[in-house]
Amino acid sequence: MAKEKKIVVKKQAYIVNDEIADQIRAKMEEKNKLFFNIMGSIGAGKTLLLERIAERLSSKYRVFVINGDVATTIDADRIARQGATTVQINTGGGCHLTAKLILSELDKIDVDNYDIFFAENVGNLICPSSWDIGAQLNIVVVSITEGEYVIKKHPIIFKGADIAIINKCDLEGSDFDSKVLREDAAKIKSGMKVICTSAKSGLGVDEFISTLGIKNP
Repeated sequence: MAKEKKIVVKKQAYIVNDEIADQIRAKMEEKNKLFFNIMGSIGAGKTLLLERIAERLSSKYRVFVINGDVATTIDADRIARQGATTVQINTGGGCHLTAKLILSELDKIDVDNYDIFFAENVGNLICPSSWDIGAQLNIVVVSITEGEYVIKKHPIIFKGADIAIINKCDLEGSDFDSKVLREDAAKIKSGMKVICTSAKSGLGVDEFISTLGIKNP
């Protein structure tokens, strides 16, 4: 009986979350704003990728980034130094952001004061896949240093993604090869855009920005 009750409560939580996510998406579309959800493992390069994006876009666009982490403001501080406005959500142990957490931060600001919104989700490839946060596009970042099976082991998050980023492609060589990862991503979701990047060198970052529908200044 207790187990059944837990299942009902969890289903209800998903329903409420999805309703809030739809509200966020509708609000962004009504105001002609862009909102992207960046997911990926710890160390995949999400933060550095967002630093490069902010570096390129902040001269022309007003960029707002919501950073999700268990603790600290390290990632938000890094991105803010590149010209974006940032806010940190510390989950205190939660392994993903929710639509309610996102809405809480959006309600604190005037959305009209910004053009482009990003959420850097909590670092892992499991929990964020089940929670819609109201973004128009979901992006998954993996790095070639995570091994050739990282995508095969985490198919669910890729099925729900619109763009797959294969990061750290500057390390390609005898030990690392992005080809397998690109092929695995394409097999999991036909037609999904797959981009090879190096957040460190800047490789592929402009292509990524263009794929998001943003005109690079």
